[in-house]
Amino acid sequence: MLLNIFHVYRKKLKLNLSLLSFYVLQNLSYFFILNMRKCINFILIKNNCINLFIKKDYIFDVCFFLKNSMFIFCNQLLDITLVDRIEFVKTNFRWEFIYVLLSTFLNKRIFVRGFLKNFNFLVSIVKIFNSANWLEREIWDMFGIYIKDHPDLRRILTDYSFLGSPLRKDFPLNGYVEVRYDENLKIVVVEPLTLMQELREFRLENVWKSSN
Repeated sequence: MLLNIFHVYRKKLKLNLSLLSFYVLQNLSYFFILNMRKCINFILIKNNCINLFIKKDYIFDVCFFLKNSMFIFCNQLLDITLVDRIEFVKTNFRWEFIYVLLSTFLNKRIFVRGFLKNFNFLVSIVKIFNSANWLEREIWDMFGIYIKDHPDLRRILTDYSFLGSPLRKDFPLNGYVEVRYDENLKIVVVEPLTLMQELREFRLENVWKSSN
């Protein structure tokens, strides 16, 4: 099965993209196809960057290859994040993961991307990049996606007693609890959220649902 390589350019970008840079990106894409054919679904070249859309089971293998290959040498992990595609919930592929790697050798950023189903998990890459430790903890905290084989999977931005995952699109904007300082007890009190209902207008439709 042949892999597809898509080139996406904007008018302004096309003027700034040199012929040498174009061939570097294209040759890198062919190099990935030759060495990681079973891991990659397709490759997207956009904004002078390579986007590798991979299968979620090969995250560790792909990151290991990108870091240790003498032709690429992605020695820096810049970011890991997720996108909540709640509009795709009927297809079960609700989550899109994005790993941003930098090759100082080639001066190129490589985006490793893919999709997760509900109740799937990601595999930790702390053994490859030490900086992935806090980034993966942030994913667990903000999105509630479990990270397998993580050495210290704890919340990092919210309290240990926090309910839910704040960056999920089905998380209520008001939250579940409210925090205030009690003058009598001289402590910070966490209470269930109470909202006045008289002047509120409820809209039950999904605000994230696409117009189509």
